[in-house]
Amino acid sequence: MRESAVDAILMASGFSQRFGGENKLLVPFRGKPLVRHTLELACGINRIKNVILVTSFDEVACEALKLSHLRSIKIIRNDHPERGQRESVRLGVEASSADWYLFFPCDQPLLDAETVTRIIGAAKTEGQIIQPFFRRGAMQRSGNPVLFSASFREELLSLREGEHPRDIKAMHPEAVYFVEVENETALLDADDPETLLKLEGLG
Repeated sequence: MRESAVDAILMASGFSQRFGGENKLLVPFRGKPLVRHTLELACGINRIKNVILVTSFDEVACEALKLSHLRSIKIIRNDHPERGQRESVRLGVEASSADWYLFFPCDQPLLDAETVTRIIGAAKTEGQIIQPFFRRGAMQRSGNPVLFSASFREELLSLREGEHPRDIKAMHPEAVYFVEVENETALLDADDPETLLKLEGLG
């Protein structure tokens, strides 16, 4: 039996409102634009068949082109970022013919290959949604990236205004499988400049 194909869908079309209008995906983090960390990570994971970047920004697309020596990256232009996350989801899913879609935000610079591989490895049967989480004492926090079986393809393609993939999770709680990850910093995202600065000192 063939190994299930997993495509990485990198969603890079947000407006970075908490960064005061500056495109946070291009803000330097440890010497590289923030988006480069996610691009390089996805390119380096063997279990990922295709890396699909959905973006509204030419500068972000250029960062992907710089990595052509690692592997080919499908760059999908999002001309309607005002439609929200659902548009990036739709474009990414349309570009994929894989068995699984792994949705990456591009603002988790400490996400690592071990964590991503653990998420992919938790996929056992079609119809699952794999959500990572970490635990610290009594506190539990879920995060991204989230892995969707292609059996949810039509629902992902038909999200309406204001809807997100998390709404599909809410409609199918029986499909959601939580996988615990060991690196708690891997799921931390940089929502604002202050948080990004804190992440510089972690990991």
